[in-house]
Amino acid sequence: MRVQFNVDILNALLYAYPDRGIAAKSHFPSLEQWINDEQKPTVNQLESLAHFFQVPFGYFFLPELPQKEYPIPHFRTQSSQSFTPSADLMEVVETLKERQQWARDTMLDWREDKLTFANRYTVNTPIPEIVQAIRNLLSVSGHWAQAAPSWTDAFRYLTEKAEAAGIFVVMNGVVNNSTRRKLNVNEFRGFVLYDDYAPFVFINNNDAVSAKIFTLVHEIVHILLGKSASFDLTKLEPAQNDIEQYCNAAAAEFLVPGELLQNELQKTGPDYDRLARTFRVSQLVIARRLLDLKTISRTDFFAFYDKYINREEVQREAKGGNFYNTVPYRISKRFFNLIYSAVKQNKMLYSEAFRLTNLKGKTFDQYVKKHLG
Repeated sequence: MRVQFNVDILNALLYAYPDRGIAAKSHFPSLEQWINDEQKPTVNQLESLAHFFQVPFGYFFLPELPQKEYPIPHFRTQSSQSFTPSADLMEVVETLKERQQWARDTMLDWREDKLTFANRYTVNTPIPEIVQAIRNLLSVSGHWAQAAPSWTDAFRYLTEKAEAAGIFVVMNGVVNNSTRRKLNVNEFRGFVLYDDYAPFVFINNNDAVSAKIFTLVHEIVHILLGKSASFDLTKLEPAQNDIEQYCNAAAAEFLVPGELLQNELQKTGPDYDRLARTFRVSQLVIARRLLDLKTISRTDFFAFYDKYINREEVQREAKGGNFYNTVPYRISKRFFNLIYSAVKQNKMLYSEAFRLTNLKGKTFDQYVKKHLG
């Protein structure tokens, strides 16, 4: 049976989610006829369309598309005004929430256990204790970074450790695979979607690597506290919020332990380059710790930060990137492995796997061949 619905709602969804709109045209061959009101969809087709756009079926019978509320707290460093997320950020959060729900349902179906470290600590937990908890979670020692040739390698190493521990880590600089929709690092550096089975963290890949490693550890602390949030972490400074202040303090202490840094400072003073080599982190993180310890002024830190970020951004853009090398991070290696396991066990259709990963069939197969073959 074909059904009358509000075409304006469909047009509003296509406008709000352009990438999904493009995909919908191949997923629903009669979409143009529905848009032009030349043909009506069946009830089943309209239900599938609602599922595709992640909206309730009843939306298609409303006079206008309801405004969705931003589902997690957002913390900003320099503003106390109400926050209105961009359409790009909203779509990225909604995409990961759908993936998280699927991952959680799948893990429950497979009788996986809850993550023992999730939501186990509070902001009253002493910083040394939470830092040790991070080390235990990632299976690293206090001197873990010294084994990495560079802080870039250290960042990749921590990402792999986090995923091995049960955290889904996604890094992307655009909405899904749309290079036309670049994510604004000034709006957000990352966000956390907490769950005790499938916690997801997202890192804005337009940020400098030196800032991304800080964001990653900051997000891991959020999971230990059991708190979802997004944040801008302007100049690596947290918002005026107890949770954000705590997460930043824990991340800083994990990356550059204060006692060890004080010992090094007694040897040669605040030599950024030497300290960065010693701790295998970027000079930017060293500068942040020196500010924490009041070894440098806020003015000196901000001046150094701007100069360093601009230099690193130029270097990063000059290098560019290969799509097939970035895909594992855009999706999360852990998530793709879960998807592929479901496909191989005939618990998921390939068409659904393509949709959840935002990969076409050929690209999906290339990923399997390159990273799992």
